[in-house]
Amino acid sequence: MKTDGKGWTMHLGDCLDVMGGLVGVDHVITDPPYGLDFEGCAWDAVIPSDWLTLALAAAPTVVFTTAPTTMWDYPRPEWVCGWHRQAAQSRATSGGFNHWSPILVYGKVKFPVDVFTLHAPGAASPKEVEHPSPKPIALMRWIVTHASASGSVVLDPFAGSGTTGVACLQLGRRFVGIEKDPTYFALCVERLRAEESNTTMQAARAGQASLFTRSTPKADP
Repeated sequence: MKTDGKGWTMHLGDCLDVMGGLVGVDHVITDPPYGLDFEGCAWDAVIPSDWLTLALAAAPTVVFTTAPTTMWDYPRPEWVCGWHRQAAQSRATSGGFNHWSPILVYGKVKFPVDVFTLHAPGAASPKEVEHPSPKPIALMRWIVTHASASGSVVLDPFAGSGTTGVACLQLGRRFVGIEKDPTYFALCVERLRAEESNTTMQAARAGQASLFTRSTPKADP
């Protein structure tokens, strides 16, 4: 199943089945499962095998976030950037969230600065996008800005709530997403449709798109 919009396409299915048939992709930018069983979510139970191999076959550059421990589950990247989360949750003796996350870079991508600092809490809340682990839109805008060119095609094989797609639309990239969970697929499509209409998902649901439109951040040159 495929749904298209202005500047974007969403595929409902497993990325391991869909990626092999895609052509014309310039970059893969994503936030794959970490294999850490986050909050008991089944989709985070394991890292899908061979997804990176398929991604590297689909595009010359692949950039994605992961955890400090799971970065070792992947082949050696060309570079590693870092997301510095100043106020990440508890660092008690029992554990908690790291204060930084690695961003693995495969291919010829040069970040002018390879550390992005963003106060984590409140940057993107599950309540706003109805997903238990959304990445902040500011983080994905930073990655998309420096890991892709304006007008290029960006693929996210683990689209989730659609944050990468929203960043791409805001920055003048064409977005192709894949999501196998029907609930998150529908959420992603809804969010992308709101973005292309220059409104918010909440306002669109309330039928107030014309009253509560917002200005989209200006795309980079």
